Formats: sequence, C-alpha cells, structure tokens
Amino acid sequence: MKHYFLITAALFFAACSEKPGYEITGTVANADLNGKYVYLYDAPFRGYNVPAMDSAQITEQTFTFKGVADTAKVKTLVLPAEEGKRPEMAEFILENARLSASFGEKSTTVTGSPENDELTAFNKQMADIYSGSEALMADLRSEDKEKAEAAGKKYDEMEQKATELRKQYMKSHLNNLSGALQLSQTYYFLDDNVLFDITDNAGEVFKSFPGMERIMQIAETKKKVTVGQKFTDFEMADRDGKMHKLSEYVGNGKVVLVDFWASWCGPCRRAMPELIEIYNRNKAAGFDVIGISLDNKKDAWEKGIKDLNLPWAQLSDLQGWKCAGASLYGVNSIPHTVLVDKEGTIIAKNLHGQELEDKIKEALK
Repeated sequence: MKHYFLITAALFFAACSEKPGYEITGTVANADLNGKYVYLYDAPFRGYNVPAMDSAQITEQTFTFKGVADTAKVKTLVLPAEEGKRPEMAEFILENARLSASFGEKSTTVTGSPENDELTAFNKQMADIYSGSEALMADLRSEDKEKAEAAGKKYDEMEQKATELRKQYMKSHLNNLSGALQLSQTYYFLDDNVLFDITDNAGEVFKSFPGMERIMQIAETKKKVTVGQKFTDFEMADRDGKMHKLSEYVGNGKVVLVDFWASWCGPCRRAMPELIEIYNRNKAAGFDVIGISLDNKKDAWEKGIKDLNLPWAQLSDLQGWKCAGASLYGVNSIPHTVLVDKEGTIIAKNLHGQELEDKIKEALK
C-alpha cells in the first residue's frame, strides 16, 4: 500500500512539473486542401527558402499544432497557394495556450489568448478601413483626371485612418509583441514624433521583438536630425567626382531643401515637376535645392537628372540604400526631404506642394 502511494505521488508530481504547452487547432474553408500542409514559420515570413519550424497536415479541413513555447514569440501560419499566387498567412503570438486558427474564404484569424484576440480585432478594423481599396486603385489609374483626383483624396483619407489606428494600437501595447509587430511594419512612414514617443516608452517585451534594436537605432539617428536641430554635415561627390560638403550649400544664408531621391524612384520622379516650379518661383528670393541621390549606377543617375531637367546641384556616393548621407538622416523611404533655414536649422521634413512653398516663403522673410 505504501509503495502504491509513493508511485502515485511520483506520477502526480511528474505530471505537475511538466511545462504547459500550446495547442493550435485550425480549420480551412477549402476542402480541396485536404492532404496538404499548413506551416509554422518565424515572423515575418521570408519565403519558402527558410525552413519551417513545424508543419501540420490538413485532414477533414482541420489541422493541429502542439508544442511548448519557452517564451512568447511572433510567428506566422502559412497556407501555401497554387504556384504564382500569394499564400494565405496569419501573424500571431505563439504562447502556451489553446489557440484557434481559421483560414476562411475572406480572412484568416488566430484567437484564444487576450493578445491574439486583440490583434485579431485590430486586423479586422484594418480590413474594414481598406475595404474598397481595389476599386480606388483602379480609379487612380483612370484617364479621367477628376475621377483620379477624387480617388486619390479618398485613398489618402483611408491611409490617414489606418495610420491613426496603428498609432493607437502601438501606444496601447507598448510592452506587447503585437505592438512591436505593428511598429516593425510601419516605422518607415511614421511621423518622427510618434516614432520617438513609441520607442522612448517601449517596454522590454516590446524591445525583444526581432529587428527592434535596429528600429531603435533609426529613432536615435532621427532625433539628431529632427525639426529644431542643426543640420548634420557630410561629404559626397558630384557628377564629376569632385567632393563637396553639405555645408557648402546649407547654412550659408539660403533656405535649402535637401532632397533625397533616386532615378529609379517613381514617386520621386512624379514629384519633380512640381518641385522645379517651386524652385523657379523662389530661387531669386534665396531658396535652393540640393539633391542627394540613392542611385548606385552613375549612368542611370545622370540620365535621371537629364530626363527630369533638374536645375540644382546633385551629390551621390552611388551606394544605393547604403548612402552615407541617407543613413545620417535616418532615411528609410524616398522621396525624403529636409528643409533647412538660413542659419542651418531644420525647420520641416517631408512637406510637399503648397505646404512646402508656404514654409519656404515663411523662412525667406
């Protein structure tokens, strides 16, 4: 009897000492996928050339993953599609809990824990905002100018709503992986002050997200060249190979726009005619532009300057996205502009059209 008690007690304590694990029970809407596999990858999903951490076969439109997570991490469930088509994916927080995944006809969700439920609700709100975006994109390509302009305005409003929702989510999840996931996907177009606010107040869990260290470094770099700071100098070659410092053009009594661009950048090229008009209207009053190209081929750079009839000075180290000047200014998307006043203080960033011209005229007074 004594031995029976000891054996029973040992089994009980062994069971209690086992780590609780996760179980993901999933469904797929398409019955044709029976026999196929769903894959579990690290996030973000970088393609099939990276090995999956696990896979589960679909049987009667269901699949199951089981395991133990040492810590919560962002993962991606991937349902491969036919060749040439984009796979269905769901990014979620893998944690030791009972989770439910659904690859539906219109959406993919993962629920079952508080953070995954919140992330799913956020994704649904985003989907609602972007409903109708395909029709708008078609209208944007219309030859009817009024129709295209109206679509452009609606699309801008859509983007503003989406950006505001992302900001709200990140600010309310400053120590959650799902908040860090959103920042990793959007940091490149966030307003600098929003980026600083989020990175300054992020908790340790947020900071543990893969790649977050780099984003934190970008934020610190941007702080040095934000509005109100003196411009940061650097040296780069012109088209003839002669080296010039940025300080030869900036901080010498003129209002100067530092324009980071590239010949291969469609939005940059589309913005140039309007910028040339602004330049021509204000150059006599003391306005100038200095172009910093992120090209990596000299012939393409020179052809871009010629084709666009760019009248201002141009510099480049022909290093593409490794451009030293772009790195100093935290440039992660182009076009990217920095407006500097007569004394060399940064007074605005990424202004366009009338907003830009109004700021130039204000600084020229």
